[in-house]
Amino acid sequence: MSNDLKKALDRDKIIERIGDIKEATKELKIYQDLREENFLSKKENFYLASYWLRIAIEAVLTIATHILSRIPTNGKQKDYTQVILSLVDYNVLPSDFAQKIKGMAGYRNRLVHLYWKVRPEELYSIVKNDLSDFDGFIDNITRFLNS
Repeated sequence: MSNDLKKALDRDKIIERIGDIKEATKELKIYQDLREENFLSKKENFYLASYWLRIAIEAVLTIATHILSRIPTNGKQKDYTQVILSLVDYNVLPSDFAQKIKGMAGYRNRLVHLYWKVRPEELYSIVKNDLSDFDGFIDNITRFLNS
């Protein structure tokens, strides 16, 4: 990416959203230490974990769309999965990592638009097993900004 395009990025906005991801994952890590039956035994665990997961995913997508919006030849992506995958084209994310996290976009849609279909067991599994994807995203974005 040219220096002009990198200069067009609102670094403060990106850094603020990285802060949102860090805060959300910090809150979500509380639930990683719970056994599944303990997580499931309180409805508020599910609701709070849903909220913080949505915040983290929204921040990822905000960062991704912000970067892509500064690339004139990129055009507007209609779907968040494609937004994640498009970051590969501009060396923001490695292809294997983008493929791994592209499901975040669909899960965000489930949390927002199909919330009644989100099962506490699946949410617990994501919190237990996939929070490191947010750290990987932050690492890649930070690398991109500093390159």
